[in-house]
Amino acid sequence: MAIAKIGVVQFWPKLFEVEKNLRKALNLVKDFDGDFLIFPELSFTGYLFNSEKEIERVSRFNRMVERRWMEFSRDKKCTVIFGFPEKEKVNFFNSSMMIFPDGKKRIYRKTHLFFEEKKFFKPGNTGFFVEEFRGIKVGLAICFDWFFPESFRTLSLMGADLIAHSANLVMPYCQDSNVYASLQNRVYIATANRWGKDTNQGKELIFTGKSQITAPNGITLKKASERGDMLLEVEINTAFSKDKRINKFNDVFEDRKPKFYVNLFYKGKNGENGR
Repeated sequence: MAIAKIGVVQFWPKLFEVEKNLRKALNLVKDFDGDFLIFPELSFTGYLFNSEKEIERVSRFNRMVERRWMEFSRDKKCTVIFGFPEKEKVNFFNSSMMIFPDGKKRIYRKTHLFFEEKKFFKPGNTGFFVEEFRGIKVGLAICFDWFFPESFRTLSLMGADLIAHSANLVMPYCQDSNVYASLQNRVYIATANRWGKDTNQGKELIFTGKSQITAPNGITLKKASERGDMLLEVEINTAFSKDKRINKFNDVFEDRKPKFYVNLFYKGKNGENGR
């Protein structure tokens, strides 16, 4: 059994104002004394891009942002997770970075791209993974990954106690859905969402806020309002996330029947079976 304190950050990063957003975020969490600190998707850049040139412009700050959170992680002895626009050669990925106090880092690239992200970002190729810190196994997911139940199920089957879900949600469904995802997988889900809006060249997106942490029993431990910068803090206990039983006869993982779950009738765009 392990107990950890997690912090979920909800705030409004202004589009393209990376340095200002970073200062704002650091001030918001300056008194944090927990184990895991989780920020939204594309945490310090804003979200509504209209060209790869705009993404290139903000990605130039990546090293500075990474260096500052490495210092924070080392000084606070906590693991920090934040979203950023990753550049690899000529490609961009919508990614999350997990930084540990010893300087180790892991990067997750968003598997399921949403809407016009497909115009500028490449689909993630890291796959899902789980890392352990102070006895807590944590897996990363980004925003629209939630829409595919295989995402959270995969991380849970890998042993995740906590899913760090960095998001820029514009649809209103995720927060309610994650209550059931936590229950079905007997896992903690921490959704760090942003609020406010982005406006860029006549386009506008409004984000839903309501960041939250849900528990393996389907209870919402803490939930933010639709608006406002804030830090949500809760303790999690692996005694609950590692226990997949819902009664003395049913274990949600041992009772699975994978051989019956393949859909032989779904045909994808290329006519292939959707397996």
